[in-house]
Amino acid sequence: MNLSLAEIAELPLAAALIDAAGTVIARTPEWDGPGPGAVSYPVRSVRLVVRTQPASAQCDELLTRLLDAVESAARGLGGTQAQRVRILGGSLRLVAGREPGGWGTTDDVIELARAGITARTALAVDAVAGDARPVLGPEVAALVLVQLAVNAERHDGATAVRLEVDRTTFQVVWRHTGAAPRITTARRRAERDRWGLGFARIAADAIGGTVYPPRAAGGGALAATLELGIRRLALPLAALRDGRVARATRSWDEETGLAPGRPTGVGSKLATIEAAAASVPGRIVVDGGFSARAGLRSLWVAVPPDDATVRAREVITGLIHERALSDHIDEPARSNIGGLALLLATLLGEPMPRVPIAAWSRRLHELRPIMAMAGGIPDFDGVGAIDPQVVAVLAPSGAGFEIDGDRLWLRVREECRDDAAVRVLLRPGENRIPLG
Repeated sequence: MNLSLAEIAELPLAAALIDAAGTVIARTPEWDGPGPGAVSYPVRSVRLVVRTQPASAQCDELLTRLLDAVESAARGLGGTQAQRVRILGGSLRLVAGREPGGWGTTDDVIELARAGITARTALAVDAVAGDARPVLGPEVAALVLVQLAVNAERHDGATAVRLEVDRTTFQVVWRHTGAAPRITTARRRAERDRWGLGFARIAADAIGGTVYPPRAAGGGALAATLELGIRRLALPLAALRDGRVARATRSWDEETGLAPGRPTGVGSKLATIEAAAASVPGRIVVDGGFSARAGLRSLWVAVPPDDATVRAREVITGLIHERALSDHIDEPARSNIGGLALLLATLLGEPMPRVPIAAWSRRLHELRPIMAMAGGIPDFDGVGAIDPQVVAVLAPSGAGFEIDGDRLWLRVREECRDDAAVRVLLRPGENRIPLG
């Protein structure tokens, strides 16, 4: 789907087409710069940047610390374990709205994918590679292949996969005898239940690629495909005319199942927002997971990317979903990552987990030699306390513990009260954090 500069200006988003030097080529009236958490879609030699609602400064700082902690852990490892954590770190950065990272080669993608597949599955892995070619974000491409392999094992009972490369097109191939498994997902968090294949689509969007579902590959085999180097617009977008889809991106087809020529459907969510946008030409209308604007010749509808706060939640989900990739991170990096993830989740509204006091004390004694903590481990006989990993993250800001009966606190040094991690649990006007 090719767009003219005039059509770019009509898109139902705060968006701009930007060249490699950062010059704005075309923009919508709402565009006032990318801001934190903007999403970038490569389009040939340029990119379409969509501004989203940013997260709070505290959320962004915590998220950055978490992502940096994962990358730092990868630098402290070697061999296959380093590859697995690199895959995790690069992919979480992409989910968070950061750039997909530097360049590598198709060989890098295969080696990283092999490391990830053997961590996440019991599959035997073979690979057939051609001449090495450049690839943007090899860690991200690798995790897409890992997810395709996981789906082959989980949904089709595969016991072995073969990774094949043709230029910059990757296939995950496995033996199969029945109908191709049908797996549905969505890019937006609110529209899906699972993380994996939704991530695969978002990842492919960010590195200029496309994911194709399993297809017959001959000889009783199926192949799921990641094609890179296409750099076509991956924003789910359609132009509507006379109650039908006139033009659309491939990602629109994936998200809605409404290919060009299909009617919007009487009474559907799409028909509802179409009518709403038509009643206020030139203005953006948002409803039902769509954003729309009536332009001069077409009514444009997009499935906008999630806001930055939602993508921060996705990072937490990704850490849990891909925990097999981080199983061998040593302390204190493991607790630092775990504690930051729990604090970020708490900031986003999740309850802070508590640990029975016997397990809490035992774990804190294990961590004591490798974390900065003022004073000794308290002799506390309460019922329980917040996760020791969180205490490990907060300990450098602490001035010691306080106990009052069945209550336990961590005193916070005055110069540390504005720290993003501390402020998650420090109540306004207080100088200590309740732990138990």
